[in-house]
Amino acid sequence: MTQATIISERFPHLVDAVFHDERRARDAASALAAKVGLSTEQIDVVEPNDPQRAEKLEPESSEISRTILRSHAVLGVIGAVVGLILAGILVGAGFDFAQTRPAWVYGILAVIGGLIGMLGAGVVSVRLDHERVIADTRDASTHGEWTVVVHARDEDEKHRADELLREHSQRVNESL
Repeated sequence: MTQATIISERFPHLVDAVFHDERRARDAASALAAKVGLSTEQIDVVEPNDPQRAEKLEPESSEISRTILRSHAVLGVIGAVVGLILAGILVGAGFDFAQTRPAWVYGILAVIGGLIGMLGAGVVSVRLDHERVIADTRDASTHGEWTVVVHARDEDEKHRADELLREHSQRVNESL
């Protein structure tokens, strides 16, 4: 199972770099487009006290809701299947409690497995990995600094953007 099976966003990875002035931020944004090959929709410059900061950090809000639904469905089913497999092992191994009421064992472990899978989906959906980038950008914006935010398609794009931004800024963060 790949990350794309669970996450619906086209650009699931974030990288940000903080700058003290607009010129350096715009230069870094231009370099990302020219050297890394990112499209303009993948690069946002957040100004100090930017009223569109939230949209620039998470532009795919409709895809986030799809990620929530998809991750809960996929991980819930996987958890239920794991629960059924575990129940089969318990019944097949001849445990007395599993032998006396096998349907209950299958049902209970399928439900528990499904719930554990959905709890895992909740962790995936919250996107805690984005919090560091969001907090850094928010802090920079409220303190009069400029931030370049990159929305990367995959790990390779994220690492290339991170490397280039480290050439331009001392404060660079990335999501997982």
